[in-house]
Amino acid sequence: MTSTSNQKSYIDLLIQYQPKPITTFDEYKEALAVVEGMMSGELTVAETTLFKLLVLLIETYEQENYPMGEPTLAATLESLMHEFDVAPASLVN
Repeated sequence: MTSTSNQKSYIDLLIQYQPKPITTFDEYKEALAVVEGMMSGELTVAETTLFKLLVLLIETYEQENYPMGEPTLAATLESLMHEFDVAPASLVN
C-alpha cells in the first residue's frame, strides 16, 4: 500500500482496488496480498476503511470455503497448553 504521505481518498482507493465479493482462490490470494501489504505501515483513514472492507470480504470467503467446526474442550486445552508452553505434567497435582 502507499505511504500516508500520498493522501488518496476512499473513492480513489475503491477505483484502484475495486473490492467485490471474493469467489475464487486467486481473488482470495490477491485480497490477502493487499491486506498484508497494508499491515506494514501506518494507514490513512481512507486506507483503514478499505482495509476493514477487505478483511470482511476475506473472512466471508474463509467462512464459506474453510468452515471450522466448534472446538472441543480437549482441543482448546491442547491449544492453550501449546501457546503458553505448559507441560501436561504441570496440570496434575
